[in-house]
Amino acid sequence: MSREEARLILQSYRPGGQDAADPQFALALALAKQDAELGAWFAQQQKFDAKITREIRSVPASLDLKAKILTLEKLKKQKIVELPAPAWWRNLFSFNSPVSWAMAAAIVVLLSLAVFWKQPESAAHFVDYSAQMVSAAVNDTNHVDVAISDMKQVVAWLGDHQGENKFVLPVALNNGGLMGCRVLAWHGQKVSMLCYGLKDSGHVDLFVAEANYFPDAPPVDQPQFASSGGMPTASWSHDGIAYLIVGHSAAADLRKLLQPQTTARAEMRLFPPFFCL
Repeated sequence: MSREEARLILQSYRPGGQDAADPQFALALALAKQDAELGAWFAQQQKFDAKITREIRSVPASLDLKAKILTLEKLKKQKIVELPAPAWWRNLFSFNSPVSWAMAAAIVVLLSLAVFWKQPESAAHFVDYSAQMVSAAVNDTNHVDVAISDMKQVVAWLGDHQGENKFVLPVALNNGGLMGCRVLAWHGQKVSMLCYGLKDSGHVDLFVAEANYFPDAPPVDQPQFASSGGMPTASWSHDGIAYLIVGHSAAADLRKLLQPQTTARAEMRLFPPFFCL
């Protein structure tokens, strides 16, 4: 037995020696006789207990204490009909109970949080995406991440930077004018941008992203012309990819770029390492 275990046992030892013969205390008492520190503590503990006992005994008992005790005993023996206590759940859902109002408020808060957590950060609508990409095309200081005019190098660079690099381009964008590329973020996804300087259509930026990012992706192979932030835009989908072109010149130039006779497409592939015209 350790010293601490002996102390725990001896704390309940009554002053006066009534418990000396109790086998539950025998081992602890024996250790107190052998351990000087434990013995000193036990002696001090016994003095303290004896003092408390004397103080309690010095308090005079009430003259009518006996009568009160007897009265309580009589009441216990009487058959008292007690009304059943209301079920705890009735109080919780009582209209006038403050507990019920607190629970109702907590439930409303929890439901609101659950609905909030189930919702995405914000709806990834294409119109919002278009506005942000237009802002990037017009306002960002670093217009491209890398200036490359070779399409094979652009495809490789986009792949190395987790950008979308498997896309199909309008024929007009396969005839040169490529100036560089960039990778942007949209709702945790990667978006590729290709920058073109075209003789007939001025400066255009093409943004490429997976169509399943958007619940309202543009129609397949049907360019939709619009305007965002004062800039002409055209958008369409093809093979699961959403395309957005932002024009930096007149809207007519963008329409000319995508007119039917020039919208035959050529697919960009990584393997084999060349693209088909």
